[in-house]
Amino acid sequence: MYKLNKIKDFEYLTFPIFDGYDELFHCFTTRKGGVSKGDFESMNLGFNTGDDEEDVRENYYILSECLNINLEDIVKTFQSHTDNIRYVTEEDKGRVMKKAKYTDIDGLYTDRKNIALMSFHADCNAVFFYDPVKKIIGLSHAGWKGTMTNITGKMIKALKDLGSNPSNLKAAISPSLGQCCFEVDKDVADMFINTDIKYKDFMIKKGEKYHFDLWGINKYNIIREGMKEENIEVAGMCTKCRNDLFFSHRGQKGKRGLMSGIIMMK
Repeated sequence: MYKLNKIKDFEYLTFPIFDGYDELFHCFTTRKGGVSKGDFESMNLGFNTGDDEEDVRENYYILSECLNINLEDIVKTFQSHTDNIRYVTEEDKGRVMKKAKYTDIDGLYTDRKNIALMSFHADCNAVFFYDPVKKIIGLSHAGWKGTMTNITGKMIKALKDLGSNPSNLKAAISPSLGQCCFEVDKDVADMFINTDIKYKDFMIKKGEKYHFDLWGINKYNIIREGMKEENIEVAGMCTKCRNDLFFSHRGQKGKRGLMSGIIMMK
């Protein structure tokens, strides 16, 4: 489930699973409400996409104004389709318009207030985590490689190291490629199955192609780390099918902008 929100022309999603926690802010942006043009129309948050950098900067200013987020409070991922995660502090803030101080980080987590974790997406899952008991947040960029190697499970283990009980955690899985559109060849299908034979339960064969349910695999990986199924919410929207609302790497043949997942404790 999800809720589509709109401030002026800026549209973003929130997840009802996090309702009632006044100390928590979260969202998943759409492609609506920015100033970028062409393939990047219009709320592109990616500096490395080929878009005009001044347009991207203006998009960040619009996001900041609409969501009442100080850009200096943002800590962003440096994604390379890994399962690497990083604990962040105030020292990592203030680089949203600059290159991060680290590389190859696809997940972030913290127990500090006023740190806005930010990830980037154009078909891949954003997986949000919140522990309302211990006050800990996490955010994973789970592309097919990170999903296969279980970045979400590794995130939960990291949260446990900070004192979380997985049964208290709440999680939400963003829009991404649905099983309808995540089509791979046999070599990639074999990689999934060789990683975990249970992944075969989330696969459908259509002719010579294989379709995997990445939402289901991420949910499976979360549950086996001790989370309750009723504490997991899945948006269930395919970014390629809804290319009107979301950027899609596959749908736009690589010429696309980037959306963001954001989560922060106030």
